Amino acid sequence: MRLSILAFVVVPGMALLTGCGGGSGGSDAVAPIAPPSPLSGVISIEANSRVDQDTMDQLGLDGAIPAPGTQRLPENFVLAGYVSGSGGTYPANQSACQPLFYSADSNDTYTVPLAPGETLVLQSFGSCLGDPELELQLDSLPVKTATIGSSVVLANFTEARDYRVTITNRSDVPARYILAKTVSMTSNGLSFEWPDYEFAEDRALITVEGDQGAQMALASMQGIAPRHLGGESWLLTRTAPASRITNANQRKQETLNWIRNLRQKPGFAQVQPDYLFSSQQAGTPINEPFYPRQWHYGLINGPAAWQLVHGGGAGVNVAVLDTGILRLNSGQWHPDLDANIIAGWDFVDNDNNPADPGNSIGGDVFHGTHEAGTIGAVINGDGIGGVAFGSGIVPVRVLGEGGTGSASDLIEAINWVVNEGQVDVVNMSLGGLPEISQLESVLQKGVERDVLFVAAAGNSSTSVKSYPAASPYVLAVSAVDGAGNLAGYSNFGSWIDLAAPGGDASRDGNLDGSSDVVWSSSGELTATGPRAGYLGLQGTSMASPHVAGVLALMKEESPDLNHAQVIQALRNGELTDYNGSRSDALGYGVIDAAKAVSAASSTFEQTVLSASPAVVSLSSEGQDQQRVDLNVFGNDAISGVSVSSLPAWLSVTTDNLDSRPYSLTLALLRDRLVAGEAAKGTIEISYSVNGSAETLSIPAIGQLISDQEARNAGRHFVLLVNTEPDARGLYLAESQVVVDAESGQYPFRFEFDDGEEPRRLSEVRPGDYYLVAGTDHDGDGLICQPGEACAEYPVSGLREVITIEDGQSLSDIRMTTSFSRPTISTSNPDILPRPGFKGYRLLQPDQAPSTNDGVKAVQ
Repeated sequence: MRLSILAFVVVPGMALLTGCGGGSGGSDAVAPIAPPSPLSGVISIEANSRVDQDTMDQLGLDGAIPAPGTQRLPENFVLAGYVSGSGGTYPANQSACQPLFYSADSNDTYTVPLAPGETLVLQSFGSCLGDPELELQLDSLPVKTATIGSSVVLANFTEARDYRVTITNRSDVPARYILAKTVSMTSNGLSFEWPDYEFAEDRALITVEGDQGAQMALASMQGIAPRHLGGESWLLTRTAPASRITNANQRKQETLNWIRNLRQKPGFAQVQPDYLFSSQQAGTPINEPFYPRQWHYGLINGPAAWQLVHGGGAGVNVAVLDTGILRLNSGQWHPDLDANIIAGWDFVDNDNNPADPGNSIGGDVFHGTHEAGTIGAVINGDGIGGVAFGSGIVPVRVLGEGGTGSASDLIEAINWVVNEGQVDVVNMSLGGLPEISQLESVLQKGVERDVLFVAAAGNSSTSVKSYPAASPYVLAVSAVDGAGNLAGYSNFGSWIDLAAPGGDASRDGNLDGSSDVVWSSSGELTATGPRAGYLGLQGTSMASPHVAGVLALMKEESPDLNHAQVIQALRNGELTDYNGSRSDALGYGVIDAAKAVSAASSTFEQTVLSASPAVVSLSSEGQDQQRVDLNVFGNDAISGVSVSSLPAWLSVTTDNLDSRPYSLTLALLRDRLVAGEAAKGTIEISYSVNGSAETLSIPAIGQLISDQEARNAGRHFVLLVNTEPDARGLYLAESQVVVDAESGQYPFRFEFDDGEEPRRLSEVRPGDYYLVAGTDHDGDGLICQPGEACAEYPVSGLREVITIEDGQSLSDIRMTTSFSRPTISTSNPDILPRPGFKGYRLLQPDQAPSTNDGVKAVQ
């Protein structure tokens, strides 16, 4: 889609800079008005962003030297920095290098407030000169080393205080780095590198146009092995690749070229790569031993739901499409799952034993076992229990080594689940796929047979759609922390249906003194075989099974419940803590198990009063007031509802406590909070059921946040670049503006080309461009590399062409810059991956934009 500039607009709030000295303004002075701009706007900065005070953006200035002393960081931050053991010049003989000077800055020192339950993460990125190791030291403790492609994690702090953190580069090779307290602690969490969709070489997913078309198209192809996936979907494998290329990137490109050629053949409605996907890792009845750790069940009103539905999902079967389930040498499954397991299938090894073998490389988390435990772990007085502890679990293995799988296996697995006819709910804690027509077809088939699908939204902190969650036939679940706030890693967007607890290891959102991880069944591989255990994890993978479990509880009460009914109830606010306004972060709200089972049934044995939302979390930067609905579940009379206790930093308006429906509104009293310090308290509601006194306790959290104006991601270069890369894979700038942060954002404006020479870098000529912005922390003349901030219009990862026409203007362009990178997804099934992206190349003042071939200088 192209954005054409069609209106003449004078940009408000953009005044010309005037010289200093001489004369007073006077009361009658008229502020100068900026001339029209072809393109202007504001770049917002992601929350908690900070920058090292002596990156090459600063050191490149005349006379600049590395900053002395220490830099103090706030309570929460994601900071980007630069270190180099010596100065030098980047070589000009490599495609990713320009002959630019870089300065010595061997170490950076910070003062960081850390406390028990918090974590500190360092991730390093090399340059075209190589990949140096960085050293991370906390106070005088032993040094830890960060290598490229891995992170150093510091945790287990024994006391809350300021720590001295030093990052050192002892090599002669420059390096960029990210230091963070808010980064996701799982491999699928916040990413600082541009990802490409991984796909299988020499394989293609196709949708054929009817049986006759399939026979004709497939019969005409040689060197191809077809495999029917069900319906009109097929997997084609090249048995004789066209060449013997050994370079991996070139082989991938050859596969993409083959797919492009297949798209031209008659009889094929859709042709796509066989994308690889991965797990999205990033209560129980209260007498189970691990229940005190399972804060996430209280957040979804689990205890109230279990009082209403005593069978725990009895008679309902939930398929868990994942890594399989931990199986002991005895042949039994994990002891918290064994009694509920129903025969499934392994589509990775193509057999009837969907056991999780663990990973041959790296740690074992037994991802599928964790999801199955959240859904349906049994009540046995040992370990944990699940949301739907009485439901049947059908393990279906579609993820293999490292938690990855192929779209073809997923499609075949869903076909199997639907055709078997024994499954009511399907949980898919996996994702990262683009929209695939063959996948949509089998999901639609399942919905038509009253199967309910739930999937994890993804952990890339992006609004870009991730499938299967983004499918209209699936409930897309984002993740929240212990305070009910969107987790830092969680995806978001218009396609999110609802949210559930996924945890955030970097936060203690409910202020219970522990990281907000989700506890469930797991295990480990020992020398004698698998051993059952329990583990706390985070991710939208952990959020999705909460919703699947609640759907199982609903299905127990209403066996004929279908997808359309669930969607309608969701939009009516009957399944969540919905406040009347849908959001891109949480969809229609956080799942409320008590409300959901109440929506599915009208007859209950007990009467309880339940709050929605179950936890009240207010902040000065986010929501500073909250309506709380007090829902009555059951048939007995309730009376005497009143607020009996309230934290001092909250005010209450009793909207209606005299008769049903009961409600009240809570507001944050900012003057009673300390900036940067979270407060925790409890709201107590007194009431009577048939004359018996009861109390409802609602956890409350309040925060006075002062981050907005302090946000700074470093000096930004705003570019209009060519829409096609050069032979080296670089996108070359045609126009350029340099901006620094002002009150937590970057205002920018370009100028019309006046036709005079020399042409200024900020002047724009008519044409088609991409609008991008970012930092160049290591001074190599490229922005948007890993470890640097980046913004693309309109959304990072989904850039669109802007057409600038002579004499026309566009104002109020909005973008957001971030050190994190999106998972590049799209709802257009014809879009292929964007491999080989290296960055956007800067202009320099004495350089003609059409050549873009010199060295960079800072304006």
